[in-house]
Amino acid sequence: MSKQYKAAIVGCGSIGQAHMQGYERLDNVDVVAVVDPLEAARKMYMTEYGIPQGYATVAEMLEKAQPDIVSVCVWHLLHDTVTAEVAAGPSVKGIICEKPMAIGMGRADAMVDVCEANGVKLAISHQRRFTPGWEKAKELVEDGAIGIPLRADLRVKEGLANWGTHSIDGARYILGDPIAEWVMGAVERRTNKFERDTAIEDACMGLIHFGGSLQFFIQSDLWDRNSDAGKFFIRGTEGMLHVTETVLKLFNAETGGWKSVDLGLKEGDQAIGGNTNGAQTRELIEWIETGKESRGSGRIARDTVEVMMAMYESARHNKVVHLPMTEKEYPLELMIDEGKLPLEDTERYDIRGFLDRSQIDETRYQQLRDDGIPHHQAMSIVHQEMGTTGIRPAPDLPSLKK
Repeated sequence: MSKQYKAAIVGCGSIGQAHMQGYERLDNVDVVAVVDPLEAARKMYMTEYGIPQGYATVAEMLEKAQPDIVSVCVWHLLHDTVTAEVAAGPSVKGIICEKPMAIGMGRADAMVDVCEANGVKLAISHQRRFTPGWEKAKELVEDGAIGIPLRADLRVKEGLANWGTHSIDGARYILGDPIAEWVMGAVERRTNKFERDTAIEDACMGLIHFGGSLQFFIQSDLWDRNSDAGKFFIRGTEGMLHVTETVLKLFNAETGGWKSVDLGLKEGDQAIGGNTNGAQTRELIEWIETGKESRGSGRIARDTVEVMMAMYESARHNKVVHLPMTEKEYPLELMIDEGKLPLEDTERYDIRGFLDRSQIDETRYQQLRDDGIPHHQAMSIVHQEMGTTGIRPAPDLPSLKK
């Protein structure tokens, strides 16, 4: 009989629900506790998912629930401190921390170090590594279907750290997790833009060089309105791949044009949540039990963080940045503090500010949920009705401005 694991979720927002879907797909995992400083948020999870215990602090949860696995689903700037606190829990064997792993290399490396010091397996929720499209693309590359990989073209939006982390990580996964040698980046930030309380850019682009002839080109919030975190093109010496999480197309001499690849999709195969998060959790448990490192480990994920930070650092100093980086702080924030990104619109706004539940009308929120409105939409409606300031969507793509 397989060992039973007790799990807990820290942060009762929307992304925690994807982790919950993953846990629900495993018979050997019971979610026994949630943590959130807001009583309404944790009670919602306890009611919707039948979770027996809810706590306002991580410390109390670790003491009383004694979980084996903990999902860290807080906002970006809290990832390192919450991970460190959880890793010190005597019962904890594994952590699944949301992306982006950390904002700055000092924070990312500290997360790896503290987990290794406590014998805890750290996985970062780059869960799309477990989607059928990405897995099959990796298999085709390894089988030589496109020859020697030369270039990956990545187009994302809503911030490099928000969506770019998935795209860079995904292309790295499909191409064997290569290590970047140098990065060159450019950044625009004319509005005082934030995402989950983290300063982000209006737009950016970067060229990432790996060993040999392999390069990635990534652009964020520029001309492609249909850009997506999980969609990219990979070109090799003998063919090309068009990759998404659930759709894969191959072009080479044998196909004679673009040909859809059968992925054998099942119900629950999706970019986030469902079978994807279930597979992520299953592989973490395998790592705990056998020592075989997860494809989404913190050690691998910190290299994706370094690519993003190097793009900002390159823009900060107007030069190519060779890896490993020496700067441990968040280069974009340093650029802002140094006055290198003067603002045309100084009003601070957060494109995910509508997810802040700390001062909403809970009665109105519950009415919307009872009417079948999903969490994201209900939160947005409540904030609109309340007239909350500092919340607005991302501006028009810079390339479309006159």
